[in-house]
Amino acid sequence: MRIVFIQPPIEDFYSTPIRLQPIGLAYLSGVLKKHFPEVDVIVKDFQQGWGKRSIPLPDALRFLKDYYRFPDRSPFSTFYHYYRFGASEEQVLKEVGALNPDLIGISMLFTAYAPQALQLARILKKSLNVPILLGGSDVSARANELLALPFVDFVIRGEGERPVVRFVEEWLGKRRFDKVPNLGFKTAHEKLVFNDLQENFAIDELPFPDFAGLNLEHYRLGRRKLSFLISSRGCPYRCAFCSVHQTFGHRLRLRSVENILQEMELRLAAGVRAFDFEDDNLTLDQRRFKTLCKEIIKNYAAYDLKLLAMNGLAYFKLDDQTLELMKDAGFGELNISLVSLNQPVLKQLKRPFNLQKFERVVQTAHALGMSVISYQILGLPGESVDSMLQTLIYLSRLPLRIGVSPFYLTPGMPLEGSLPEHKKPWWVVGRLSSLSATENEARRQRIFTLFVMARMVNFLKELDLSGKSLLLKEILAERNNWQGRDLTGLEILFKLLTEDRFYVFDGNDFRLHPAFDVDLFKKFMEEVKWIKRLDGGTISV
Repeated sequence: MRIVFIQPPIEDFYSTPIRLQPIGLAYLSGVLKKHFPEVDVIVKDFQQGWGKRSIPLPDALRFLKDYYRFPDRSPFSTFYHYYRFGASEEQVLKEVGALNPDLIGISMLFTAYAPQALQLARILKKSLNVPILLGGSDVSARANELLALPFVDFVIRGEGERPVVRFVEEWLGKRRFDKVPNLGFKTAHEKLVFNDLQENFAIDELPFPDFAGLNLEHYRLGRRKLSFLISSRGCPYRCAFCSVHQTFGHRLRLRSVENILQEMELRLAAGVRAFDFEDDNLTLDQRRFKTLCKEIIKNYAAYDLKLLAMNGLAYFKLDDQTLELMKDAGFGELNISLVSLNQPVLKQLKRPFNLQKFERVVQTAHALGMSVISYQILGLPGESVDSMLQTLIYLSRLPLRIGVSPFYLTPGMPLEGSLPEHKKPWWVVGRLSSLSATENEARRQRIFTLFVMARMVNFLKELDLSGKSLLLKEILAERNNWQGRDLTGLEILFKLLTEDRFYVFDGNDFRLHPAFDVDLFKKFMEEVKWIKRLDGGTISV
């Protein structure tokens, strides 16, 4: 038996290559090779390493042309070109067809990219007449809808390791698919059947992800080979804007420090020198995390590792000692999320909030020399534009970079039932770039404006002024002393402040962008007073 697992291409305005390692499929490959060494399991990543090409903007996204109307070369650019990231359908069909698989499994992690995954399923089913199995977070949320498609034969909800082992066992045996936990399948009369969900294998019993067949040169942090690493699964928090629980549940399951180190040893032997911990709540068990950091310091100092937690850390589970250990272990960057300053909104969303703790973490990490990024969600249901503005102002005054994400809706998130029914397809409302959390154009315009303003703030925060504290008007008066993108950014800010107009730069000319809310920008400038730069200085506005 030969099984081919596929990470499909995606289509969007942007991609984040550093986040693309198909670790979920690698876990499935590892567990199947352990239980069925006679089965040939191949993981194909058709997203990373295949380049990108510009494609026409889908009709369902054409409303965004009002916002992404110019190719912007400035430091404040958002989006313009729409791309296919990964292999073409013809390339996928040729590569998979040459493998002559008995079963094809397709990963569907993100609702926004479901059309590309489903199109692959459609053409592979038609051309190869091979059973199609879907799994991933989007499948867990929309299992009934997806299994009903004529070119889909099976779906797996939740975590996949135990189900896929039982599935292959039945495939090779009596094919009693009703005995496979988490599986959805069709009867001979096309009736949809969904088996009960069951616990996965104990987390320390899972084989390490199998990266055989993947080109690790495609997964890098700068010049370093990068490996994802998951040290726990599940999250006990119940943030209403999060849908991770549909796959991994609320119960936190921890790998032992010894087990984690064994996997790190394996990756180090393969030349990996950077690790990204993709846990949903890496530091919830502070004692275990501190022990892990101490062991990494003790055992791997000579490797000069770069450690990341790009999924973000809960700031309310960090303290001074933890941050010091993180820095010594190789964490040079700290990703945390404030979400919002609005306590009533956060309470409604069941999001923990401790502003004093947040500030302490930011200041301590900055003092240690860590680069801090804090995230804000724009457009949360129930939050006013002024409330979003106040959060942006607050973050502007701290020594950190600001990451803003327009709120987007995904199927099955707890918030879904309390929101008005959306008029757009899931793949549209399920992506931050679509600005589709609201049908109110005025609110959408202000969310777009805040999105751009955060880039302006980060631009000012990153200016190299040798720690000096200066007035913005002094910097703008000397703008011709700067070059490249710095000069472009300062020129746009000068025009915005003197003409009350926002321009983008297309590489040749400055072009007026009417979707930017100048009044909202002026209110920000009136209220922010000063911006804290990353070099320790300030810019008074």
